[in-house]
Amino acid sequence: MRFDNPIYDHGFVFPDIADFPDVSNEKRYIGDGKVEYVSMMKKAIHNNDLNMFEQGYKWYMKSPDAKLFDRLNKMFKFYSAFKNTRIESNIPSNKIYEDLYEKGISYLNFDTKDLKSYCQSHIDELLSKPDWSPPPGQFDRSKQLDDTFKKYLHNMFNNCGIIDAVSKYNKSNRRLKVANVVLHIATPTDQNWKQFLYDCKTVTKTTNLHIDPKEDVIKAMLYLNDITENDGPFSYVEKSHRWVYDDLQNIFGRAITTGSYCYTPETRAVVFQLPKQLRISHNFGRLLLDGTEEQERILEQEKIFTSDKGNLCVFDPAGMHRGGICKTGTRIALQILMK
Repeated sequence: MRFDNPIYDHGFVFPDIADFPDVSNEKRYIGDGKVEYVSMMKKAIHNNDLNMFEQGYKWYMKSPDAKLFDRLNKMFKFYSAFKNTRIESNIPSNKIYEDLYEKGISYLNFDTKDLKSYCQSHIDELLSKPDWSPPPGQFDRSKQLDDTFKKYLHNMFNNCGIIDAVSKYNKSNRRLKVANVVLHIATPTDQNWKQFLYDCKTVTKTTNLHIDPKEDVIKAMLYLNDITENDGPFSYVEKSHRWVYDDLQNIFGRAITTGSYCYTPETRAVVFQLPKQLRISHNFGRLLLDGTEEQERILEQEKIFTSDKGNLCVFDPAGMHRGGICKTGTRIALQILMK
């Protein structure tokens, strides 16, 4: 999030996972007066005291979960450092940087004929893959591309000012580079966008809307075919990268996103040991119930990226986003990570 360009009055509140109607009968912590442990963790963040932070969350988690403990500690350390390691850059500004700073996303257009030709054998391979139900954390049809594609895209991005823009925007002491490229094909039969609360039946209009758990990276989405609203377009809640949340919730929301998809009663039981304000995930879209004021407010702010706006968007993944939820068509795209 942009600590140097913050928005505090955004009005968004992360929903309690235990309030989702499909899990209403599952046991959860309802409080017994031990709120001082929440205060302890808030104080630990202020003092950058990991031991005190651990004491706080371990009091609630009577049934230990090593994976979630690990994620909580990593997110605590990351955000303690992240706030204090941003530096100003002397890289000249450009429109891409200005879009990122203000809106969190910039839209561009590129000739992708050669790139699609280079990818065609991989595209054909993925299109021929039969439907399946991937485990949490995996796409239905995707393939990580090799260094040749990374270098090609890095040069392309460098020539048009993207690398300058994202390096200046990230405010780190290094220039960013294209570090990962994934070819992703989305179809109407995909299951990956429903992996959070995988075993539940209720699917809301905002399902899969999320915030990436770890910052210090910038992403891009490059379409290799024409995309309409029926073809699983990428979408972004502009300016949400600037929304500032409670520090403690921020750590728990990001840790739970990486530590648990809450996809079975057993995995939810771990999270449900926590008090209400900490039972949150930054993969929250499914929890916003249809017809509620909270959901409508987000839907009104969500911008859909279709081909009439371009075929490439560069975005800060600290903002709310989603994509690849196809109604009738297919989306062929490259997901590009710069760090």
